[in-house]
Amino acid sequence: MKKTWITKLAFIPLFLLASSFVFAQEEDEEEKIIYVTDSNGNISHDRYGGIVRQANPGVKIENIKRTPYERNYIEIERDDIQLVLNGNDGTFAIYGVAEKGNKIPLLSTNDGDSASYFVVKVGRKEYKLQTSNGIKCEARKTPLGAQMAYMVSDEAQVVIDFSFMPSIATSTRIDMLRISVFIINIGRSIQSFAVKGIFDTTLGDNTNAHFSTAARKFINSEIQFQSMYEDLWVRSSNRDAAIQFILGSKEITKTDYVTLSSRSKLDSSTWVPSVQTSRSFNSVTSYNNSALCINWPATYLDTLRTASYGFYISVATGGNNPAGKKFLSDLDNGKTALGVAVKNSAVKLNAAAKPIPLTKEEVDSVTPNILNSLPSSSKEAFVKTKEITEAQLDPKYIQNLLDRIASLKEDETMDKAELQKLNEELDLILNKLGANR
Repeated sequence: MKKTWITKLAFIPLFLLASSFVFAQEEDEEEKIIYVTDSNGNISHDRYGGIVRQANPGVKIENIKRTPYERNYIEIERDDIQLVLNGNDGTFAIYGVAEKGNKIPLLSTNDGDSASYFVVKVGRKEYKLQTSNGIKCEARKTPLGAQMAYMVSDEAQVVIDFSFMPSIATSTRIDMLRISVFIINIGRSIQSFAVKGIFDTTLGDNTNAHFSTAARKFINSEIQFQSMYEDLWVRSSNRDAAIQFILGSKEITKTDYVTLSSRSKLDSSTWVPSVQTSRSFNSVTSYNNSALCINWPATYLDTLRTASYGFYISVATGGNNPAGKKFLSDLDNGKTALGVAVKNSAVKLNAAAKPIPLTKEEVDSVTPNILNSLPSSSKEAFVKTKEITEAQLDPKYIQNLLDRIASLKEDETMDKAELQKLNEELDLILNKLGANR
């Protein structure tokens, strides 16, 4: 079977991800800086994405040099794209670079770039990946771009990898970002994990089309896609710039849902947003403020196992169209530039540019299967005689099963027979789903 750059349940050695992030410690008192913040306490940025600091009267902000305390803030400009990662508050921003060097925000810069973000769901709990929610964050550069790592309590680490690339393999001009999301289970037991991204687009808010896709020229009301194989991408654009979220390819992680709705509805909705076809992008608090939500499938991870998801963002300025079908054709045929670069540099990159699967023997030695720990006589009979029903494959049923197993493990007087029975059932369900523990 052909391997793609996105491996749904790849096992990534943690030294490639987690161990390289040492979450920032407090600096010495004299190195601290007072930042300008908005009403929500988020650090403010200037029009170019720079941190806005308090200054004495008459001193221009741009003339103040940064100190070591700001090392958790990264700006990278490569040809058509500027990427800004702020590890101090966990936010990110993407700009298009016009011909004369002007920076055009491709996502909303309101509230210190906090309007666009990722959310991870661990079991029944949802975590918005920003430091204002008690989550530790660290930003760092990589040979291909930059990464942001979020530490979610003692349950998960999430790494968002932003890698620059050209849309044309034979060109050196950067006009795309490959976004990879890695979720690592750092908890003590198997658990369900899911991720979604909410992107507050702005370019189409004052045009005759908020969004477009490969199959639809004008989208001006709520819509939800369960497959992107026909529409391929979601584009937000105006006469100055365009940002395109490329989601439809056999080489890109399949999405569960792609939802276009008002920003406020996506921000406050259930895990999978509900939509009303033809409803406008207006809300009680905003007018014509549209946004994009991408939900990826949930998966089940044992301790220290990793799931990965990925997609591409294409950028254009000056009225040009972003990369589209030609890029997808090259991607499907393995002709993209980044793929070659990663393949030739995988060892020395020491970054999360690509999941590195282990051999079956290595996986078994690190993550033993619970079925293998059962007495052989009972295991063989159980596997042969038990049938998994459709009801047992329901995510709510599986989550209840996981919760019950976790509660039994915490109980000193636990019923070991019940725990073994539930673990056996869980293994059969995951085998039926094709989940790799």
